[in-house]
Amino acid sequence: MFGGQTNRGLTAVYEAKGKAYKFVEPLASVDDYPLVAFGAEDERATKGHCLVAVGTSNSEVISIGLEQSEANIGKKDPCDTAREVAIRVLATVRGAN
Repeated sequence: MFGGQTNRGLTAVYEAKGKAYKFVEPLASVDDYPLVAFGAEDERATKGHCLVAVGTSNSEVISIGLEQSEANIGKKDPCDTAREVAIRVLATVRGAN
């Protein structure tokens, strides 16, 4: 995800902004966990792709990749859907489900 192993959490994403990642956009946090969408390009409207990283600590992230079906491209922001997935993933990780 970040060009190799890293223990720098979301810092690695932000440092790659304008370099490896031309698209870096903070999203609304999930239960105080920061969330950022990122990628080599912004492919939300053109391909229905979104990759997000949830900062679970200063050194760890959970990454979630979402790809919409061709019929849904342009109808809903895939990053909104990826955020919904992040909410469920964090609930599972914390043992809420």
